[in-house]
Amino acid sequence: MPQLLEELKKSPMAQKPEEQDEPKRPDYSEEEETYIANLRVRMESARNARDQDHDEFDGMSYVALYELNERLANTFLMPKRNKEDSNFQSGTIRQKIFALLSALVNLNLSGDISAFDGEGLRIQGLGDAMEDIILRTSELDGDDEKKLLRQYELLKHGTVFVEEIWDERMKKVKAYKEFTGKLKHEDWKPRLVKAFARPSRNHIPGLNVYLGDMTKYNASEQPFLFTVDTKPYEECRLIFGQWERWPSVSKKIRKLDPAEKGNVFNTDWRLLETRENFVEIVRYQDKWNNEFAVFLNGVLMTPVGLPLPWGYEDYNIAQQNLEPIHSKFAYGKSLVQRVRNKVALLDELIKLAILKSQKSAMPPSINNSGRVLSNRIFLPGKLTYGVPFDSIRPINAKETEGVTNSELAMIKEIEASINKETTSPTFSGQQAEGNPTATEIIELQRQAKMVLNITIFAMSMLEWKLEWLRLQNLIKNWFRPEDQVVDEVRNELKNRFRNVSVDRPIEGEGIGRRVVIPTNKIPSAGAIKQAEDALALEQGVPVRLLFINPEAVTSSKLLWQIAIRPKEKQTSETSKLLFRAYVQDIQLFGPRVNIQNLEEKFASAWGEDPRKAFLPEEIVPPALEAGGAGAQQAGRGAVSPRVNLPTAESALNRQTASALKQ
Repeated sequence: MPQLLEELKKSPMAQKPEEQDEPKRPDYSEEEETYIANLRVRMESARNARDQDHDEFDGMSYVALYELNERLANTFLMPKRNKEDSNFQSGTIRQKIFALLSALVNLNLSGDISAFDGEGLRIQGLGDAMEDIILRTSELDGDDEKKLLRQYELLKHGTVFVEEIWDERMKKVKAYKEFTGKLKHEDWKPRLVKAFARPSRNHIPGLNVYLGDMTKYNASEQPFLFTVDTKPYEECRLIFGQWERWPSVSKKIRKLDPAEKGNVFNTDWRLLETRENFVEIVRYQDKWNNEFAVFLNGVLMTPVGLPLPWGYEDYNIAQQNLEPIHSKFAYGKSLVQRVRNKVALLDELIKLAILKSQKSAMPPSINNSGRVLSNRIFLPGKLTYGVPFDSIRPINAKETEGVTNSELAMIKEIEASINKETTSPTFSGQQAEGNPTATEIIELQRQAKMVLNITIFAMSMLEWKLEWLRLQNLIKNWFRPEDQVVDEVRNELKNRFRNVSVDRPIEGEGIGRRVVIPTNKIPSAGAIKQAEDALALEQGVPVRLLFINPEAVTSSKLLWQIAIRPKEKQTSETSKLLFRAYVQDIQLFGPRVNIQNLEEKFASAWGEDPRKAFLPEEIVPPALEAGGAGAQQAGRGAVSPRVNLPTAESALNRQTASALKQ
């Protein structure tokens, strides 16, 4: 650590190449040499098995297929081979992908979590607390955008890999001194501090993941797997700089002597090609032997047999396939693969149609004028002198007819075939051709949703796997104390944990705030109710406090259940239409209808707070009920419950502390 801090005092950009010492060779034990040799054989075999040609990949290697899918999904324009060629691309595949994504973005794929004790009894409060923590950590991690990216990846490539990690970042902090313009050396006193510590989901490109057995469909059944990543040397130094073997990690690359390739002593072994001043990071996992290993530019950084560091004996990488190829193959088929041949045919026909249109405007012609003429004579408004009449004419009469009806019909037929396999133009918001009836439009959308069902199922399974990994990650890491604070009442040290506050519907009271408070000493029910009432009065919204014991969560043998029920978000147009239908049907029950419940459902559908949208019955004046002139006056006289109130954070801290003292 002192050596690393000393290095940090000097900017990496201020070091001369000759000052960057050659790394020292790692001092491996005999056991480590054997371990490294066997791991290298394993990893190279997995790399070679994946990157060879497979019939399941249409006779291509995984790398070739991955790059092809990327080009098609991003409407890559190939360079022209001939001057007269057209490099037109219709963009059909990209349009279909984003039509599906637009439908998926509007879905709520969050999990309903339930906790059960050893006797199988549900612990409702604990399940709700974990849902709130997962929601909050997802917001901190920016998971909405990450979700869009992993869904996009799944549609493009048919397989997506997402890792769940506990992300602890360090950063360099310097004490700033006002710069006076003088260039004399200043001691900025750099130091390393923790930037943040939280769970994070990271999409890993398929090219960076290697599976131990290509015949295992389920990733959790893999004998081993590993990931390969490259990062700049200086970034890796902030992450791994305190590790014992970091001085052995080289930032330079030299060609290996063929006689040295099998030698585990060399530090120049790489699984893939690596750039200068970059570090290849290999993370190896074997859940069956509960082993984890890290290689940095070929240097083993971890001890032999290190257990999986995330605290549960499973891989921290979730894999999901869009469409299975067969049950004995690890990878899936993508939307791009499904339609790429038809789209290629459609694009080719459109290119030919463009060519025919160009020919009709500037047809290939015979020149009998005896003069050498430029093809510019066919341009609009161009005058050509001294050419006898009818000396320039098309080769045949059909050269000027352009695209025929039969050719247009073929293009439309292929478009219709692609729409049947993906989504119709009506489903993606485009105007349907002709004058379709409402019944025809509904039927087209129903057929499109049948195609969408398998996609929604795959996305739901992916989110279920990620929710499960996040739950395990939280149980292991979230409930560790951040630090210790002094309890002034009891005059003793107590652990301080992470609190979570999220906006949630409170039963019978509308949208409010639910706060999860881990603590080793659970207050009494009366103290909790008193704190909730005080917070609700100060904040103007209902508040619920969920106190949980961290030791009980992390040490007890609880059973957890996660259910993903795909549904449209509450504020969608569909939810509003369903609410209107609900109101019409519920009127059949007459005066037995619970008006307060309808008010909450109405506000939820429109994303409003029912406490703001509706006045309590006891203070509604007759003029307001009748819709008279007094309505505006009553509205102006209403006082906002949030005016001149303390902040949520200060009130929460004060009331929570008061509750814990009782």
